[in-house]
Amino acid sequence: MSRRPSIPAVDESWARTQAALGTVLESVTPWLLDLGNWIFGALIAFSLVILGALLTVGPVDRAVVIATAAFALALPPDVAGFVLLRLAADMKKVDLETLTTSAFVDAGFTPEQVGQAPDPKELERRRTRTVLGFSYGMLTLTMLLSLVGVTATLWHMAWWIGTVLLVMAALSAGLVLVVFAHAQPPESPWEKTLKQRGRQQSADRSQDEDSTQGGRR
Repeated sequence: MSRRPSIPAVDESWARTQAALGTVLESVTPWLLDLGNWIFGALIAFSLVILGALLTVGPVDRAVVIATAAFALALPPDVAGFVLLRLAADMKKVDLETLTTSAFVDAGFTPEQVGQAPDPKELERRRTRTVLGFSYGMLTLTMLLSLVGVTATLWHMAWWIGTVLLVMAALSAGLVLVVFAHAQPPESPWEKTLKQRGRQQSADRSQDEDSTQGGRR
């Protein structure tokens, strides 16, 4: 009979996994900021160009109206996401909290009145994660709106062109997922053990809850 791993050991492994994932995220953060800036900038330029062309055509049919509305709705989140990512990248170069505390102390306030400045690295990490989460959420929304706008614009030319675009977009997304799935390295024995421990922990907790509920009955 196999011995079940203790819950503290599983919790410790999960904490280590979270710490490792946090380190990886911190390492790729500059790349994510640059990638988001590039995509938002491209979407802003594309939306402005297509909006200019649609405004000259006018509301001749429903497809043009839908396309104009989709690009108009996508433009503000594009700008907001671009500004957020740009500010996050610039604020990594400036320790704003420490500078603010030093400025108040230099102005005559005592350190007790101002308070101790928080850890700049922890604040930067939290701020960057929040900005990346909101920015990439808005990026997903704006990409969907842009896809709707492009589809409606091509639908204005011929309905089958818009349909083919949607089919090709779905196939391309599926191809990207397949490539990433095959590019992943095989699971190491440690990863398999960690997943087994996680599943075992979930099963143990479910059994404990069932036993507790059965005892109450």
